[in-house]
Amino acid sequence: AINMSARRREPRLTVAVDIAAFWEPLTGIGWYLYRLLEHLAHRDDLRLRLYPPTTVWSHDLSQPAVPLPTGPAIELVRRTVPDELLFPAGWVIKLLRRLEPLLIAADANTVLFAPNFFLPRRFRLARAAQVATIHDLGVKRVPWTLRRATMRELRERLEHQVYESERLITVSSAVRDELVECGYAERERVHVVHHGPGQLAAVEPGPLPSGTPELYGLHVGTLEPRKNITVLIDAWRRARAKLPDCPPLVLCGRYGWKAGAIRSAVQQAVTEGWAHHLGYVDDPQLAALYRGAEIVVFPTVYEGFGLPAVEALFADTPLVCSDLPVLRESTGEAALFVPPGRADLLADAIVSVLTEPDVRHELIVRGRRRVAQLSWSRSADLTARVWFAAAGRTEGKGTS
Repeated sequence: AINMSARRREPRLTVAVDIAAFWEPLTGIGWYLYRLLEHLAHRDDLRLRLYPPTTVWSHDLSQPAVPLPTGPAIELVRRTVPDELLFPAGWVIKLLRRLEPLLIAADANTVLFAPNFFLPRRFRLARAAQVATIHDLGVKRVPWTLRRATMRELRERLEHQVYESERLITVSSAVRDELVECGYAERERVHVVHHGPGQLAAVEPGPLPSGTPELYGLHVGTLEPRKNITVLIDAWRRARAKLPDCPPLVLCGRYGWKAGAIRSAVQQAVTEGWAHHLGYVDDPQLAALYRGAEIVVFPTVYEGFGLPAVEALFADTPLVCSDLPVLRESTGEAALFVPPGRADLLADAIVSVLTEPDVRHELIVRGRRRVAQLSWSRSADLTARVWFAAAGRTEGKGTS
């Protein structure tokens, strides 16, 4: 049972966090939230209240896909129904789940944190300072790359969430500038908090996936229009014409939506014998792929931060990527940059990295300097600072 009176008198800054994402295989945004909570779990000035898909516990509930972060600052909000009630427990559980928005509002949290653009609808009755992380503005910049349902939700809810939020977090200055330019928010309300060095920084490399060639170039990401895969295939074919011993291309990631033309291009390259599509691989395999690659190529047309680019730097692998402001920001210029639509220039950059040791060495050195500046601990502390500012409170000591 939850002592509501004591919880409402909590002297620490109370932050409500929806963790429904942890009940699915974690994606980039899921890992972003996980790393923040993990690095804030031991602070003594915060009470992080984690709200699972339902806070009303029952025996039939599924388990999260990952162990939940733990520590003195963490409180998993879970309401249990005693068996010795006059009413059937199942009936009471159903009633409480319908009343969940009221129960969450009754928790009287100081801050409501939306780590993935929007607060969940069950937070709608809660009255507190709102903070939302806006990961990108693809709905404005590249709407043709979004699924219809995603685009519809963003168009219906993004403007309202930005308006309701006391403070906003963006994962890059580029996204902050887009928010301001598009008229969504005033610059002073938006705080830039870079990601740490990617999810794989904490992963020990495992064995390479079966069928991985001895030498290879690598692309990591969902095979969908935004990732510019057809331009990558065209560029690699051109690079092979210039460089007879050009290594094969390994594509790591599932097919996404609008993948018809992409699938045809990939299958043709596979048939010709110089491309391998591995699909989804687990994190230890992915870490090994990054470390073993001769080159990582990331020709995306739009990103909010570009974690695959940073993960390449962390693995000491030379990087070629699209010349986008956000990628220059996230990589700290530790890459060769090519305009997204230029397969010819992309091929030239690939050949340069594969044949010029000085170029490779310089990229690796720059990459090491850049990832040394990225820290999940720093990202978490800056996020907490935004929460305190939104609540109009002074930050405490931080850690116990």
